[in-house]
Amino acid sequence: MFDKRRLLFYFLLSFSFATKAQTEGFPVIKFDKDTADFGIVQEGDTVRYDFNFTNVGTADLIIKQAWPACGCTHPSFTKGAIKPGESGVIHVEFLSVGWGGHDVVKEVIIISNAPENYARFKATIIKKSPIQRGQQSKKKSPKKKGALKKH
Repeated sequence: MFDKRRLLFYFLLSFSFATKAQTEGFPVIKFDKDTADFGIVQEGDTVRYDFNFTNVGTADLIIKQAWPACGCTHPSFTKGAIKPGESGVIHVEFLSVGWGGHDVVKEVIIISNAPENYARFKATIIKKSPIQRGQQSKKKSPKKKGALKKH
C-alpha cells in the first residue's frame, strides 16, 4: 500500500537538500550604487560612468555579458574570476544623441553565474540650441572610478 505521508516526507527531505545546495557556494554582486542619476545632460553628450561592485558571495563571480537596454548604451566589464570579497567594474557609456527633450531610465543586464542583476541610470536630456549644435566642447574630464563623466 502506498503511504502518502512517507512520500511527502521524502519530497520535503529532497527539497531541503536541493535548497541547501542552491544557496551554498554562490557569488553575489553588490553594487556601491546600483542606480546612477546623471542629472541634466545636453543632447549629443556622451556620459561615462563606472558602477563599482563587490562579490559578497562565497564563490568566484564570472561575468559573461553585460547587455544594454538599447543601442545608445555601451557597457564593458571586469573580465575573469572575481573572488569573494574582490571588486570589479561595469563601465557604461551613454550616447544621448536623439534623446533631447526626454527623461530616460536605462539599464544594463548583468549576465553571470550570480543571480540576475542590473546597473541602472537615469538622466534628463535637454535639446541643444541651434547655436550649440554647431559647437563641440573640446574639454575632456579625467576618469574617476564611480564618478560621473560628461563629454
